Amino acid sequence: MGIFQGLAGNMQQIDPQQAHELYSPWLLEGEQIQSAYKMLRDGFCMTNFRIITLDHQGPTGKKTRVKSIQLAAIVNVTAETAGGGVDDSEITITYVVTPYLRAHTLQYGEYTFEFPKNFDIAALYRHLMGIALNNRQNLNRA
Repeated sequence: MGIFQGLAGNMQQIDPQQAHELYSPWLLEGEQIQSAYKMLRDGFCMTNFRIITLDHQGPTGKKTRVKSIQLAAIVNVTAETAGGGVDDSEITITYVVTPYLRAHTLQYGEYTFEFPKNFDIAALYRHLMGIALNNRQNLNRA
């Protein structure tokens, strides 16, 4: 990963060995990493259950915030490709934060991931959107 991309706040995919080193302390029993992305200190991985984000805080980065977004809660995905200049690409997921997915009133959260201009976000978008469509069908079943 280039240092300039990391400073710009852009994620780049990392190899399985590095992903295992970063995320294995946070994995549940039976959970497996499918893909992982990293900036200088922060990043996220997709597992067979959820998306795990790591946000290293403070000057030393020893304090870490870990956030989980269950794949079953993702209901929408948007993508924005890079334009000219210094733009980057983004994928934003919308997910249900209400504990009961069939509740009468749902609360939603959003999370945006930024990628460098030359990163092809289409495959990741298709994967996440497939999950979202399946989840919407399950939520709307009688």
